[in-house]
Amino acid sequence: MIREEDNGDTLALQEVAHEFAERTLRTAGEQADATGETPWPAVRAAGELGLSAPNVPEEFDGPGIRATAVATVMEELGWGNFGVAATIGSASIVAAALLIAGTEEQRQRYLHRLCSTEEPWVGALALTEPESGSELEIALKDQPQRLATRAERTPEGYRLRGAKRFITNGGMADLTVLLAATGSQEEPAGWSLFLIEKGTRGLRAGRQIPTMGLRGSYTGELYLEDCLLPENALLGPEGSGLQIVLDVLQVARTMIASAAVGLARAAYETALAYSESRKQFGRPILEHEFVAGRLARMRLDIDAARLLVQRAARDLDAGRDATLSAAEAKLFASETAVRTTQDALHIHGGYGFTRDFPMEMWVRDAIVSQIFFGTSEVQLLEIAQQMAKGV
Repeated sequence: MIREEDNGDTLALQEVAHEFAERTLRTAGEQADATGETPWPAVRAAGELGLSAPNVPEEFDGPGIRATAVATVMEELGWGNFGVAATIGSASIVAAALLIAGTEEQRQRYLHRLCSTEEPWVGALALTEPESGSELEIALKDQPQRLATRAERTPEGYRLRGAKRFITNGGMADLTVLLAATGSQEEPAGWSLFLIEKGTRGLRAGRQIPTMGLRGSYTGELYLEDCLLPENALLGPEGSGLQIVLDVLQVARTMIASAAVGLARAAYETALAYSESRKQFGRPILEHEFVAGRLARMRLDIDAARLLVQRAARDLDAGRDATLSAAEAKLFASETAVRTTQDALHIHGGYGFTRDFPMEMWVRDAIVSQIFFGTSEVQLLEIAQQMAKGV
């Protein structure tokens, strides 16, 4: 079990995460990309090291590290494999939802399971639906929106009907945080969050969705067919679902931005090493100005992205609203991942386009970083809304 005080500082924690990423995630991620099968043993191994939900406080048997350290861990996991990192990190996102809005009973019931080093639970955040996605993830102003998934009160609790799509770990997660309408389906004030355990009657896993990238992560569908939940499955008060989601997304966007920085760093380091060994016209290609300049830009972008991530993480640690800083970090880090992986592929030339090198996998994985937890356009809108508020 990793505890921050046992390692002295964040650097020791980073070393553990980096060693795991290098020893396990690199190989597991490449195999998953080839087969399309999520490497669940690697996901469990991360949990056994305390890496899957390191934000769980010590009082619930977790490492209890701060958001800045969580960001460091996620960068190393993203360096190992972005897709597997997303699957691992979902437990932290569910834990964040419980820490933000959970009752003491809910926290006692679930947090220690998410960070267990023996049988760590996998988490999922189920927001996106077949007919709606990013518009559910931000506070839209005067825009039509509809949440199709419905939760009706019963004498025993709630009956849920609906479907969710493009869910990381969807159908495989041990614990899912799911958004459904308890009031108006058209008004966010009528939306609520629910905690649903795997195996709950009426919860059915759909298909695993084939994707061009992120093949180390399980992307699936969920169907709720008269899914019956007890009243204590409600997370937060009725009607507070969207606000809780917005708070959780601050954490989720910071984490995925961290993983995107790790992905970009992996591509940069590989391209730098290649440019030092590959020769053209009798000298290493690193000595050619256009290659050196491209690598310099890659390094600059990665450093800038990491600083934005750390700023968002410091906001979270200080209890400040991280809506703006998380959106900026997520936007810039994901764009950096796309540019850097594509530049790294160009530096490798024809070799970069082959499956002998991981470049083409990294390019495909980087693209989805611009979609996770709100597209780049959503992040720009979020930033613009904060600007309008004078933030």
